Amino acid sequence: MKLGKYAKIYALGTQGIFSMAIFSVIGFFIGYYIDKDSFWPVTLAIVGLILGFFNLMISLLYLAKMADKERKKSDES
Repeated sequence: MKLGKYAKIYALGTQGIFSMAIFSVIGFFIGYYIDKDSFWPVTLAIVGLILGFFNLMISLLYLAKMADKERKKSDES
């Protein structure tokens, strides 16, 4: 059991949740600025949520790639 592994997973999870929330709020305010009585605030909030989710997935893939590199390096030595 490595504490560093769990700390990375925790940091990645909190980063993903906050990025989805922040992108969603930014999208909502941009939509509200465009026209508060139209469909834009909700639509852009959903787009922000999707962008935050993609940000989380990219970070997860990067973390998995780095772990694979570390594993290969330790196998060579």
